[in-house]
Amino acid sequence: MSDEPDHSATKSLSPLQIGANLKVGISSFGSWMLGVGTIIGSMAWLMHGPMLARSGTAACLFAWLLAGVLSLPLTLILMELSSMFPTAGGPYIFKYYALKRVFPASGELLGFLTGWLFWSSLIVGLACMANGLTNLLSSNIWGSGESPLWFGPLVILALFGATTFLNFLPIGKASRASNVFTIMKLSMVVFFAVLVFTSPQWSFKYALNFSNPSGGSDFFANVSSVLMLAMAGFSFLELSCCVSSETVNAKSSVPRGLILTLLSITAIYLIMCLSISVCTPYELSGDKSTLLVPGTTVQATCPALAGWLGGVLCGQFFSACVVASIVGCGFTALLGAARVSYSMAETKLFPAQFAQLDPITQVPKYSLWFQFWFISLIAVGANLVARTKLFPDAYAFLGDTFGFMYAFVAILYGFCLISLRHTDPDLARPFRIGRIGNFQAWVMALIAMSVWAYAAFVCVHWVAQLTGLVILLAGIPIFWYCKVRNRQLEED
Repeated sequence: MSDEPDHSATKSLSPLQIGANLKVGISSFGSWMLGVGTIIGSMAWLMHGPMLARSGTAACLFAWLLAGVLSLPLTLILMELSSMFPTAGGPYIFKYYALKRVFPASGELLGFLTGWLFWSSLIVGLACMANGLTNLLSSNIWGSGESPLWFGPLVILALFGATTFLNFLPIGKASRASNVFTIMKLSMVVFFAVLVFTSPQWSFKYALNFSNPSGGSDFFANVSSVLMLAMAGFSFLELSCCVSSETVNAKSSVPRGLILTLLSITAIYLIMCLSISVCTPYELSGDKSTLLVPGTTVQATCPALAGWLGGVLCGQFFSACVVASIVGCGFTALLGAARVSYSMAETKLFPAQFAQLDPITQVPKYSLWFQFWFISLIAVGANLVARTKLFPDAYAFLGDTFGFMYAFVAILYGFCLISLRHTDPDLARPFRIGRIGNFQAWVMALIAMSVWAYAAFVCVHWVAQLTGLVILLAGIPIFWYCKVRNRQLEED
């Protein structure tokens, strides 16, 4: 990117310098494993029950397949953008640079809001996952009864305390730990599928129910009811772009890791959904929030079904693996999120302290601690509000909110691709959508933007939409605070 043009509107932004002080320690294989490990946390093991309760088996399977196909245009867009900006906090830098080129007068505010949107939506997604862990542990300890008020907050603080601690490892050791977690998750998929398809009671006919459990026979409506959750399961493919400065040969290894990540997680979600769907003809739970094995209290989640099929020890073993999966996902997602707030500080749109590195491990320590407290607040708050019955389950609610927020992130990527094709046509692009011209780029951008706009505004309840907008708008006063604070520091 030595041929980057010098534009007056973007002189304050030097993408090659963002993350220059971070150490390289992630291999090409590690970039792929980081992508898969960040996405596969709890949804693959715990979300199918609530989704099947909404849509039925055939619609849910189709929603996962459709989400994978519809994620391809966005993946191609991210591959091009990541090859152009192999920097720390890449997803923020893509949008910040593009918006400052198109809107010089308001580029900083818009750039901050896109960074805040990406970072805060990631935090909401992790809060969703933490509540999934709380549900899992609560059902294992208290069965169908409600856990004590203190239990959820304790689990959430323990999860994010542990994952923040792991993030103080040097990047090379952190990448190797990520590889171990991800390989374990791939093994879990194989283990569960073998357990199901070697059992005597499975049948493909259970997966071919085109009506939902409540009797709704409109297949399109059933698919729409879970499409946002399925799309959310594919979001943050770009987390590996956040650590491009720490990845070997990032201009080629990160784009390659992105497409491998998409193929891997599509296969994982489909295999897990099919495996759960063929187990038994489920019935709705009393509150209609999930599915149960007929005549039992066994929920349609992987740990519960593993115990039902393979015995108590098998269920406990799988539950332990799910806990490890969630810890691994939280660990790698927080690693990426810290690089986003680090890069926002490098561009002077977050407090300068967030760009300070730990003197021993060279990781952004203040970013890590700030996001620990922020994510704990969101996750614990949702857990406690869920007890008021404003929404039936904090896990599914945060999943919808997270998906709604991420939809805006995805839409902005399409805008960035098109705008940079016109403002910076000569900027180096090791990976390019289409060999010549911009037609293919326009098609991919329009598809990605349309898909995510539909999912956000048609497939999400208004309460989740409103929550997402409130979190986004909360970034405006934070922006002005950071601007004033940084100005005071410069004057001192």
